[in-house]
Amino acid sequence: MRLRALVLAAAAASLLAAGATPASAAMAKQPNSFDGTCKLSGEFVFDRPIGPLPQTMSFEDSATGTCSGELNGVQRDNIPVVNTVSGWGTLSCSFADAHTSDTLTFDRRYPIHIFTDSAGALTQFVAHSSGAVSGESVEHVNLLPYTDQSTLEQCQAGELRSAQYDLDAQTLSPLVG
Repeated sequence: MRLRALVLAAAAASLLAAGATPASAAMAKQPNSFDGTCKLSGEFVFDRPIGPLPQTMSFEDSATGTCSGELNGVQRDNIPVVNTVSGWGTLSCSFADAHTSDTLTFDRRYPIHIFTDSAGALTQFVAHSSGAVSGESVEHVNLLPYTDQSTLEQCQAGELRSAQYDLDAQTLSPLVG
């Protein structure tokens, strides 16, 4: 019993010496959470050009925008956010089915890791995301504002290397990750 008390006292002393308390050490390991809405704009960059025929390939994506809602339990409006994405899917000019691993970084310092599945046709897509720990959100991805005659011609020729989009997201339950 006395040995156990000495071990606990030594552990507490080492935490204090390192500038941490047991409570702050536990808090440092808490994942970030977000519950609310987001509006982002970004660009998919494909590992090779897409065209009229479906191909399985990878892509990267980076989007920026703002979110409003509860970040780590505190209500905030217009939080700057960056979404960094790595994914793969079956893609063509007429439809896509994709799967991604994303990192949403709020206010340049609060990352949340999520996984997203999306599907759609032509210029409209829907997505479902799950937080790495818990939570869900749904997204609408709209490519129409950036689709012009040049985009259509590149796609038909099998030469489309990137696609811009706007995204609206709403959490169903707080994303934690």
